[in-house]
Amino acid sequence: MTTMEVGGAYAHIFFDLLDFLELRTLIITDLDSVAAPAGAACPVHEGAGTSNACLNTWFEDGDCSPVALLAKDEASKLKGSKRIAFQQPETEGGPCGRTFEDAFMLANPAMFGIEGATPEEQAQSAWDKLDRIKKSQFALKYAIDETGWTAPGYILDGLRWLAAGGIPDADATTVHAAAAVAPEAAADQGA
Repeated sequence: MTTMEVGGAYAHIFFDLLDFLELRTLIITDLDSVAAPAGAACPVHEGAGTSNACLNTWFEDGDCSPVALLAKDEASKLKGSKRIAFQQPETEGGPCGRTFEDAFMLANPAMFGIEGATPEEQAQSAWDKLDRIKKSQFALKYAIDETGWTAPGYILDGLRWLAAGGIPDADATTVHAAAAVAPEAAADQGA
């Protein structure tokens, strides 16, 4: 297994290469909601589109508004040997994060003091906390120092898909080579 971190603006450039290599690939990316095309970042419930080039390329023939993206079914997240995963509400009708950090907070609301009576208020509570964190420190803190948290559902769903794939079958070259060697080995053993 190989893990590559590629900025969201560039991940889609690798689609053709991954298809050519027939590599089973999980692409984990951010919803990156924006208030308007090429507009400012905003909470998902206020979004009109996404600034994420990977999502815009994946769903290029359709609506890429947050509402449409959140309604995508499992089949639309699959293309050949690739699957895409992006933020989803942790519960039906619940709040949705825009990035990994606020999605992580919404998956662990008690740990981060997420408040609000409605999903929109809860999403806004997580959004407001984003200004006070540094991404690298946040990642290291919850990877090393603090445990006992729940991973966001969209990441778990993607990892379950990846794990369910098992080990790829032997390629045709290996099968043909084994068949070519087998008769000779049998003849050698009989002599």
